[in-house]
Amino acid sequence: MKKTLTLSKHLIVFLLMLLAQKSFTQVPNLNGTWVLNLSKSKLEHQGEGFTGSTFIIEQKGDQLTLTRIHYFGEKSKKIRFKMTADGRTRHIKILFKGKLEKEEKSLLATLWRKGFSNVVRYHYGENENELVADEVMKSKANNHHNVWVFDKKQ
Repeated sequence: MKKTLTLSKHLIVFLLMLLAQKSFTQVPNLNGTWVLNLSKSKLEHQGEGFTGSTFIIEQKGDQLTLTRIHYFGEKSKKIRFKMTADGRTRHIKILFKGKLEKEEKSLLATLWRKGFSNVVRYHYGENENELVADEVMKSKANNHHNVWVFDKKQ
């Protein structure tokens, strides 16, 4: 009986340490303006007339404001939303639910609604001047896996 209690105590301590490590995981600082490097990216789907993209990340701790601008020649399409890297599900842009989760060296963003999901893992590429956004999008109209590679604008 005493041996079982000791084993249970050790298991509880181990689980608490594991939980603490996960909750104290540092969010990579992805702050900055990022310009798409088309030659390094692998895009299965990019939209008709697509010519480039800029991704602006404003980060204060776990709070991120994400602005994505896709260019189609002289025209552009912009979307902006805020997320908190705490893993909690929230409403994003009225239509979606979403969450942003910390991982060891990346952030995992998930957006969804009925018939749609978009999962993107953000991490540094070769160095901190290269951002990789590994995206898997599924919808009734389109399914694709894009690997967007961005260079930090200096």
